[in-house]
Amino acid sequence: MVFEKISDQVCRERFSIDGLQFEPNVVQDIDGPCGWFTKKLISSEGPLISDFVTHEATFRYSTFGIHIGQDDRLTFMGENGQRIHGYFVDCREGSPTLHKLVALDFSPGFHRHLVIPRGVAHTFDNLEHIVTRDEPVWYSDENNPAWNVDNDLISVIRDTEPSAFPVVRANKHRLPDEAHRFLSRLSQTLLESPKSYLARFPVKIGGAEQFVMFEPKSWANDESELEALLNVPIIAGVEVRRNRYALTGPKSWTLVPNTAACVADILLLPATVGESALQHCHARTRKWYTFLNHQGVTIEFDFVDRRGDSSTFGTRSRLCTTCDPRISIAIDHGIAYSVRCPKDVLVRCEHEVFVDQNEPRTDIPMFNQDLMSVPADELGSELLLPKLRCPDVVVYQMAKLEQQAVVAA
Repeated sequence: MVFEKISDQVCRERFSIDGLQFEPNVVQDIDGPCGWFTKKLISSEGPLISDFVTHEATFRYSTFGIHIGQDDRLTFMGENGQRIHGYFVDCREGSPTLHKLVALDFSPGFHRHLVIPRGVAHTFDNLEHIVTRDEPVWYSDENNPAWNVDNDLISVIRDTEPSAFPVVRANKHRLPDEAHRFLSRLSQTLLESPKSYLARFPVKIGGAEQFVMFEPKSWANDESELEALLNVPIIAGVEVRRNRYALTGPKSWTLVPNTAACVADILLLPATVGESALQHCHARTRKWYTFLNHQGVTIEFDFVDRRGDSSTFGTRSRLCTTCDPRISIAIDHGIAYSVRCPKDVLVRCEHEVFVDQNEPRTDIPMFNQDLMSVPADELGSELLLPKLRCPDVVVYQMAKLEQQAVVAA
């Protein structure tokens, strides 16, 4: 098979299957304090919803997948120098490139995402230790027999010849942003408890093509491992929580958003050696951090409660845990913290925003500028913090405005 090799520097490229293309991401370098994040990958233009898939050391896809109502926009993040092989077969009814096979060879990177249009079958090799961010764009239709609103992914056995792939009609009508948020919240509800990712195969029964859903085996040790991760000391203003996820392998997971705003950034936390000289806190935002890669590597937090009205004001605490995509660390606004890890870590950052009835507050910074840093050996001043949590739709609109402003700059 001949692979089309894509240079690491290429962020915009079209391929011979219409709609299959690389597009640039929006990445910001962070000129922040020492021991803080150094890069920020914000959402691409569109619905702003993102899911994440992690891949274990032995991960391998045994099937192609065809989305009927979803365009994938995949950012591949992981080890430098690793080459990913992607395979794509056009299955769209009426397409001039029907059943054409395209094979790509490329590296993971922050600065681009791969668009895979609905109706194009796809699979990948060499995803071990890679984290993918998917920013799907969803479409609906009526009277489309290939579409299932609960699971629109059709699976095709990996060794199927391209000419034998099914021919499908992709959905036509793009859903509004509000519907994207609704469907994402629905996924949250369905994943209150971890579930295996379902597969749907086309089969012929009595001469008629039908779609059959299969539920893969469950992995019994997931629950016990998760219980150990959540069994940590109680720390005021800090919570270790289970993420909402589906199991895609024994040690691979698909993560959906935690918050009802359904938006997230990706931050790069550089490797830290020794104690941090600074601690950081937010005056208006409760942060949710998920450590996406380097599973099993130790993460250490040091906390100080700086909330002026807290009964534990001034209390110092330490949390030692491991990088694991199944859990998130939620840190209240007003809790100062530093974090250490011996490796560069990809971090999903979600947040909730707080305001006061009487705004603007001039004694604390505004949202998106509310990071404050203090020497780790000093307590700093007491913080009287806002108490009213912004509606999630407002947080979503804030993210929209930020994305638009960054692109326009």
